[in-house]
Amino acid sequence: MNFKEWLNCSQADEDTSISECLGSLLNENKNTTRYSIEINFLTKKNEAIDGFVRMVLGYISAAMKKQGYHVKKVLDEKPFRIIVSSRNWDDGEWTGLVSYNSDSGCFMISKGFFNRDRGTISVQNTKTCSGDSANQITKELLGMMRKIVRHPDRHCAKLKPVHQKRGPKK
Repeated sequence: MNFKEWLNCSQADEDTSISECLGSLLNENKNTTRYSIEINFLTKKNEAIDGFVRMVLGYISAAMKKQGYHVKKVLDEKPFRIIVSSRNWDDGEWTGLVSYNSDSGCFMISKGFFNRDRGTISVQNTKTCSGDSANQITKELLGMMRKIVRHPDRHCAKLKPVHQKRGPKK
C-alpha cells in the first residue's frame, strides 16, 4: 500500500470506517512481501538463482531458530549453506547442513559431526530434498534433526594429563 492509498483511507467517508478501508486494501495486496531479489537487464540466470537460494536459506534459518536450534549461515561463498546445531556447537556434536548444489539445481540435506578445532563438519550422509520451497526443506530438516538428536555424539576420548614431576621424593 502506498502513501496515496493510505491517505485516501484516512479521509474515508463516515459510512466506511478506516479499518474496513485498510482491510480491503491489505486483502488486495496480500501476496506482496518485503523480501526481493535484485534483478535488472544485466542480471544473468545464475545470479537470479543465487538470490533465490539466499532467500530460501534465510527463511529456513529463521524457522530453525524459532524451533530452538543454533544456526550458522554461509552465504558469502559457494556452495551457499546453513549449518544447524541442537546445542551450542560442542565438539563431536551431530549437526545438519542444508546446501544448494548448482550442478544439479537442487537443495541437499546432510548430517554430520561438528569439529570445533577446524570449524568444519564431517559429513556422514547426504540426500536430495524432495521439495524446493523453504517450508518443505524445513520440514525435512526438522525431521532429520529430531532423529539425530537421539543418537549419541562422537566425543573424542580425552587424553589423561601427564603429571609433572617436581623432583625426587625423599
